Amino acid sequence: MTKPDVIIIGAGAAGLCAAQVLSDAGCSVLILEARDRIGGRILTHHDPAFGTPLELGAEFIHGRPQVTWKLIRQAGLVAVDLPVDHRWRHRGRLSRMGDINATLNQVMGGLARLGAADMSFAQYLRTHRNGPALAEARRFAIHFVEGFDAADPERISAKSLAQEQAGIGDLEDQTQFRLVGGYSSLIDYLRKSLDPQRVKIRLRTPVSEIRWNKGKVKIAAAKSHGAAVPWTPRVIITLPLGVFQIPPEMSGSIRFSPDIAAKRNAAARLASGPVVKAILQFSESFWDDPAVGGAAQAHQAMRDAAFMHLPAAAFPTWWTMRPLRLPILTAWAGGPKALALAGLSKRELREAAIDSLAALVKRRPRLLFSLLKHFEAYDWASDPFARGAYSYVTVGGASARSRLAQPIQNTLFFAGEATDTSGQASTVAGAISSGQRAARELLAHR
Repeated sequence: MTKPDVIIIGAGAAGLCAAQVLSDAGCSVLILEARDRIGGRILTHHDPAFGTPLELGAEFIHGRPQVTWKLIRQAGLVAVDLPVDHRWRHRGRLSRMGDINATLNQVMGGLARLGAADMSFAQYLRTHRNGPALAEARRFAIHFVEGFDAADPERISAKSLAQEQAGIGDLEDQTQFRLVGGYSSLIDYLRKSLDPQRVKIRLRTPVSEIRWNKGKVKIAAAKSHGAAVPWTPRVIITLPLGVFQIPPEMSGSIRFSPDIAAKRNAAARLASGPVVKAILQFSESFWDDPAVGGAAQAHQAMRDAAFMHLPAAAFPTWWTMRPLRLPILTAWAGGPKALALAGLSKRELREAAIDSLAALVKRRPRLLFSLLKHFEAYDWASDPFARGAYSYVTVGGASARSRLAQPIQNTLFFAGEATDTSGQASTVAGAISSGQRAARELLAHR
C-alpha cells in the first residue's frame, strides 16, 4: 500500500469499526497498532485450563445498545443474560440488595437538582449531608462511583453523574449480557469483515509524532514489516484518553506538529479511570456449599449470587460466571482502590484478592489459597498503551467529549469511547459508535 486514503491509529473496537465503514465505502486504509494484537482494551483470555473464555478487559454488554447488537447479529454470536443478583456485606451479613436503584437514589437523587453549578461528587456529598441514617447508602454510592465509573469521587463531575443516573434509569431493568465466545469473538468478526485488498493492519507500530497540515499527514512510527509509514490525506485517531493525555515531552506520548492545544485542553477535562481486574479459578465452587453461606451469614444461598460487594476491601467487587456454573470468580477494583493496587506484582495482587475474598465470605485465607488453581490479573493503569480502563468527566467538563470528537480541518478525525456523545461513553458500544461516526464524518468531506 503506497499511499492509503486513510490511516487509522489504533486497532481497538473504534479503529476496526471505522475501518469497516471506510472499507465498505471503497477506501484504502492502513491501521497502525502499537500492541502485538488487535482489540485494545478488549482482552479475552483463552486458556483451556479455565474451560471458558475470560475477560481481563471489557466484559459486559450494558443493556441493548443498537450498534453493539447489530454487530452481534451480523456476526452470529451468542450472548447470555446476567442475573440481577447483588449481595453486599453490611451489618455483619451478606445480604441481597433488593433495590439498588432505591439505595443509590437515597444519596444521588439530589444530583438532578444541582442547577447550573458543577462540583465533584465528593463535594456534593459534603454539601448535601443525609444524616447518620443514610451512612451505609452513602458508602455504597461512593463504592458505586469508584467501581462502576472507575472514578475518583474528588474529581468526577456531579453533573455528569446526574446525566448518567438519568440515562441508566432503573438498574434492575438494565440487563447486562456476556458474549459466550468472549468479546474477542466480536473483534475477530470485525477484522474478518475488512476487505483485505483495501485494509492493512500493522502491529507493533507505536506512533510517536503526527506532522500535519490541511489535507496531508505524515506519521512517525516504529517501522514494522520493514516499511516506513506513508503520508496520507486524512487520519483517524483512536487513542485511549490516558495515552492522549501524556504531555508531549514525556516518553510514550504522541506529539502533534503543529500542536492541537484545543484537543489537549478538552482531554484535560476528562480523566482515565484506573481498573485492576483479577480472575480466580478454584478447584470447586465452594460458595455453593450451604455451610459457606452460613459462615458468611448470607441471607440467601450464595450459589445464586451474581455480584458481591465489600466496599472496604482492596478488591471491593466480585462476580461469578452466572448463568454458567463454573468455579471461577472475578475481582474488580476501580478508581482510588485500583490506584492502591497499581504496580503490584502478580503475587501481591493474588494475596490482596484472596484477603478480600476471605473477608467477603468469612473464610480463612489459607483455606482459599488451598482451593485456588489458577490466577490471572491485569492492571490497566500500568498498561503503557492504555493508561487506564475508560474515561469519565471531571468537574466543568460537560462539553469535553464533544470538543474532543470534532475533526480538525477535515484532516484529523477523532474516535474512541472518550469521544462518544451518543450516551455510551466509557463502554465498548461507545467505542463502536465513535468509530463509525468518525468514518462517516471523513467520508462526508472527501
